[in-house]
Amino acid sequence: MVGQTIPPELGFAEVLDARGALHRLSSRWATCDALIVFIRHFACVGCAEHLSLLRPRFGELAQLDVGIAIIGSGTADQLAAFVEREELEVDHVSCFTDPTLASYRAAGLLRSVWGTFGPIALGQAVRGYTRGFSNGRPQGDLHQQGGTLYVRQDGIVAYYHRARSLGDHAPLVDVVDVVLAERAQAAAP
Repeated sequence: MVGQTIPPELGFAEVLDARGALHRLSSRWATCDALIVFIRHFACVGCAEHLSLLRPRFGELAQLDVGIAIIGSGTADQLAAFVEREELEVDHVSCFTDPTLASYRAAGLLRSVWGTFGPIALGQAVRGYTRGFSNGRPQGDLHQQGGTLYVRQDGIVAYYHRARSLGDHAPLVDVVDVVLAERAQAAAP
């Protein structure tokens, strides 16, 4: 997927905000580059851990004019509680839900019981618990795995990570390196 135009079905996929309003996913990269972070569900230990790694980079990504969209799979009410709990009410961060999982499928993300309950996933869950994160009752699809895409404003995918299990997060250093490389390339004569 890297270096290719975003699949049309992903750009046309509709996601809901916490008020229940629909948004076309392509609107996220219509005015600036976008980091699209798909999480599993709104009470996932692995997702809380992932956001703790991403949150300190929000300011840096905003300075680089990169919008951030976080997408889960629960209800709009669960999304609203998640945004408050995870302190995601930040100007350049948008949070959505896709209970139909259409955007997950269009992004080619994995849906797997093994990715949730297999030995690697269980080890990752223990890692999250020991770091102070917790799990709640599933608020979305328990077996859907996440992923991360960096989409340039022209619709070209510059980074793609497909999570194989609940704690398989995109290395944010890699994501920021891609953003910096894109900015350097754009600034070159």
